[in-house]
Amino acid sequence: MTEEYGLSRRQLIVADCIVALGYAVLVQLTMTPTGAGVLVVIGLAGPIAVRRVWPVHAFAVVAVVSVIAIATGLLRDPLLAAAYVLYVVALTRASARPLSSRRLIWLAGSVGFLVLVLAMVAGAPAGRADVALVLTGIAALYGAWILGRVVRDRRAAAARAARVLAEQAVAEERLRIARELHDIVAHSMGLIAVKAGVANHVLAVRPEEVSDALSVIESTSRDALVELRHMLGLLRTTSEPADLAPPAGLAALPELVSRVESTGVQVELAIDVPDGLPEAVELTVQRIVQECLTNVTKHARARRCRVAISSSANGVRVEVTDDGAGGAAVEGHGLIGIRERVSMYDGTHRAGPRADGGFEVVVELPHRRVAR
Repeated sequence: MTEEYGLSRRQLIVADCIVALGYAVLVQLTMTPTGAGVLVVIGLAGPIAVRRVWPVHAFAVVAVVSVIAIATGLLRDPLLAAAYVLYVVALTRASARPLSSRRLIWLAGSVGFLVLVLAMVAGAPAGRADVALVLTGIAALYGAWILGRVVRDRRAAAARAARVLAEQAVAEERLRIARELHDIVAHSMGLIAVKAGVANHVLAVRPEEVSDALSVIESTSRDALVELRHMLGLLRTTSEPADLAPPAGLAALPELVSRVESTGVQVELAIDVPDGLPEAVELTVQRIVQECLTNVTKHARARRCRVAISSSANGVRVEVTDDGAGGAAVEGHGLIGIRERVSMYDGTHRAGPRADGGFEVVVELPHRRVAR
């Protein structure tokens, strides 16, 4: 705990030295100037100045000097210097059995009230002023200790909350990276696997189609490597050149569709977005469409597929339908990734077989339109 109230440790020590000097001047003005009085002032002001450097030793010194000064009648101070130093001891020293802040405040109020009543009763009769002074000093010490413990507990709770938030942020970032890597690898490897199978199948029958398949494999693998390189660059927190990043958002969909069509699936792309979408929403839409088309090429055995994207004042709607085999929706990594992306925007989605055959994925994402 090196900072308090926005001040550095050095600044706090300087502030304590100023307080010690002011305390010494005030005590000196209220005391008869004697050699013993000067020693008492030094013994009280010195520990105040170094309470953040050696808190326990400073409190031991100031407590002994305060007791001697009160016992000899040199000082009528109700242990204020000792309480001032004790606050730092309570703030910096861990307790074996920490109490909650609520219990500490309740105990402080109860004991303070009791000491105040005893001080008022003991201070009334003549000759018992020392008892009232001691009781007031005990109350000051107890209040300083409780205040230090409460502040320490609050800071510990704030530090724990900050750690929890940091861990949540790391977990969310890892999940986001996992989603991005899955989208890149699953889509690219899916297309490569399909085209490699086509090339192997027609190698002996229609060798002229092998060249087209290899061309798709080459371009898909190259783009996947570019995306992976860009992702790794972001993970290393280094800036990548802008021309290395592949097209993102709605601008990347035509190329994505052309790749899927090279596998034999006819894809109809309809984009009705008159106003701009936020960049993050565009990227989310791209990844959702990419995952849906990947599933179409890998699992649906479809001939036709339609991708419709439309926006309104309240959000954007994505519909991906196909005429494939359909079947029950089995949540693999792809559908789970879509669900997680949608949940980030508090959107809605459904995925399942269509009534007239095939499969459909419908996603609605709320957003605020961005003028371009």
